[in-house]
Amino acid sequence: MVVIILLVCLVVGETVDQVVKTSFGVGQRTEKTWVAAVTAIIDESNALSPTLHAIRAHATDPTEFNRISLEFALNQLVQGARADANTYDSLRIAAPSQRADALVAGVLNLRREGAESLARGVELAISRRSGPAPLRVAGQLLETAGSRLLAADTGYRDLVASFRTDSEARSLPSSVWVASPGVWSGMAAGAWANELHSAASLAFAAALAIVAVTLVPPPLDITGLPTTTTTTTTTTTTTTTTLLGPPTTGKAGVGGHVRRRATTTTSSTTTTTTQATTGSTTPARARPTTTTLPPTTTTLQIPPAGSTSVIAATQRLQVVVIVENTGNAVAQGADVTVVLSPARASRTGATPVSARRRLLALAPGSSQYVVMPRLAVKHGTGYDLVVTASLQNGPSARRSFGIYVSS
Repeated sequence: MVVIILLVCLVVGETVDQVVKTSFGVGQRTEKTWVAAVTAIIDESNALSPTLHAIRAHATDPTEFNRISLEFALNQLVQGARADANTYDSLRIAAPSQRADALVAGVLNLRREGAESLARGVELAISRRSGPAPLRVAGQLLETAGSRLLAADTGYRDLVASFRTDSEARSLPSSVWVASPGVWSGMAAGAWANELHSAASLAFAAALAIVAVTLVPPPLDITGLPTTTTTTTTTTTTTTTTLLGPPTTGKAGVGGHVRRRATTTTSSTTTTTTQATTGSTTPARARPTTTTLPPTTTTLQIPPAGSTSVIAATQRLQVVVIVENTGNAVAQGADVTVVLSPARASRTGATPVSARRRLLALAPGSSQYVVMPRLAVKHGTGYDLVVTASLQNGPSARRSFGIYVSS
């Protein structure tokens, strides 16, 4: 009986020992898998730091940001931080401990909250709202953003310290989100809000430019040009530009601070070379460049001021204008005006005529092909043409040159 009891104890002890050893091995493998997954998420989160640092250091530098690029960078920062927090929330690997799980989730959520407060603070500071209240609130939001980011760094250091005995966990990447804690203090945040508010490069405004003007019927000749011969050579240059990918496919900063995936565009440029000649008195014929604007193909010209475009005999003249919004805000209610005034030397009894078109909305960076109403003209009459694109209480663009309607 004693021998049997000893044998039973031996078998039970060996079985328990094997179960414990097997469970420990599985636990080690699970912990290493969790650490590897967390490392990848933290690497992605750290990849957002160049965008954050660029915004904090160079938001008011016109060589780095304008209003559009700054808003895009803020959006990418927020979307990236949210994506990282959501990725960890959806992780289906058990953490080594509840504390480790809470620390990682806390770090990523604090970074998300910091990015969201930063975006709201910057947007409020550059909103141009009057009064001291918006600036004060903007400064508070920026200070809140800094406190969240600093708390995230503290939590991350606690996470790394909790794994001091684990060589795998000690390989977790360092946090690089906060480079200078002092720039996120309350005083520094308030000063930054004022700086953002007064930055001319971040002003919210539309600006119009007249890209091209063409006449129908087109000019037969252009007189009064300088005595130069203009030759146009077209060279195609392939330019690879790193663009910021959409939030669903990648995260990126601005001004060279790129994160994750980028896309590539190819652009062509046209170079015009002017060679001087001597002794030429023959009026130079227009050498227009051709552009296609669906669904119309037209010859685009902007003769220089002081020149005269000679057109065939006609009773109706139509002016087509291409207007571009070169600002960073939507141009609402822009007016395009064309005025034809008889030249002083004309003795045909012609009277001034004009036409106007109103553009409902023109987005930043976009252009519109504006066909003006036909204007009544007289044969054998010279006119001064003035084309204006203007915004109410805003800037305007103006082009002018002469027109002669043949007899």
